[in-house]
Amino acid sequence: MLREVIIAYLLGASNKSDAFFVAFRIPNLFRDLLGDQAMNNAFIPAYAQSNYSKKFLWAIFFQFLSIVLIINLTLMLFTKQIILITVPGFLNDKETFNLTIILTYITLPSLFFFSLSALLSAVLNTKRKFFLTSISPSIINFSVILFGIILKIDKTIALSIGFTAGTILQSLLLFLFLREKFEKPDFNDSSIKTFYKLLFPVLLAYGFNEINLFFSTFIASFFKEGSISYLNYAFRIFHFPLAITGIAISSVAIVDFTSSNNPKEHLKRALRINFLITIPITIIFIVFSKFIVQILYQRGNFNENDTYITTIVLIIYLLSLPFSSSSKILTSYAFAIKDIKNANLSFIIGTIVDILTMVIFSFFIGFYAIALGNFTSSLLRHIYLVRCYR
Repeated sequence: MLREVIIAYLLGASNKSDAFFVAFRIPNLFRDLLGDQAMNNAFIPAYAQSNYSKKFLWAIFFQFLSIVLIINLTLMLFTKQIILITVPGFLNDKETFNLTIILTYITLPSLFFFSLSALLSAVLNTKRKFFLTSISPSIINFSVILFGIILKIDKTIALSIGFTAGTILQSLLLFLFLREKFEKPDFNDSSIKTFYKLLFPVLLAYGFNEINLFFSTFIASFFKEGSISYLNYAFRIFHFPLAITGIAISSVAIVDFTSSNNPKEHLKRALRINFLITIPITIIFIVFSKFIVQILYQRGNFNENDTYITTIVLIIYLLSLPFSSSSKILTSYAFAIKDIKNANLSFIIGTIVDILTMVIFSFFIGFYAIALGNFTSSLLRHIYLVRCYR
């Protein structure tokens, strides 16, 4: 949150901030795809099946990270084309388009280190070291803040350098705390096949979610200056309660789902805790939404009009909090019991509804439709998954 406050102060809601958030979002799209949630859902069940074998662990490290490195290098080769597809609306402003390309070159290497951190975090989660894995992303935020303030260069470039440097430091910290003795990898371990059998459906499922984010960026690029920034600032506030509810609960609960003889009881308990926390938080955040935005952002280059627009976006996002949170828990449960079909169907339903909402309502309420799409897709995913596991 502090990171967003500093970014808002330095950049406000402008073409520069839009360029930075697009460059920031592209590696984040792949981080979400290959990151913590996906890795937990694919790695933890396979690691448990291997009886927590070190040979399996090191085999996955070498294989998986080699694949990620190839993907990362390929993306860097086609950066300009990726930007062109992601934000075609930026072509109307060559300066913004070119700046986005430069910033993306700086941030893209973080994809490899995000993936390394996700794998390290999954291993540490099996050891129930949840605090360390949850606090480690703050290193990235601290790095962004530090580089953004200290470096006396264009602030978008300074922030981007800080972002990539932070991902390197995060993976280094987690590796130091892993303390796993090296053993010769066993690439013939049957659990490796289990890992990839779970990983590809998980990637497919989370891939549908990333399609939503791609379309939201695509659509927002055609609207007025600052649209992408308003959505990002509001989403970051929304993500704060989401992180301490759905993401936190699902990260802990999946360990119980995979190790219990009665995982449904753990699911019911997790959902009860989720709604007990998220409903009051949603009400409180909506009531104080304008005040929260003012306190966090309204200074420097972020003015009163920016506060007004961001507040409206935030309220729309907040309506989906209980359902976004519960959907993450239900998805973790689906992967834990290897019900890949319903997990994927829920993402397909959510993606279709999200895109339709964004496209149709954007003609009436502009870029606010992007936040509305998050609400409708989360609600329908929740309804579908509850019906599957009630």
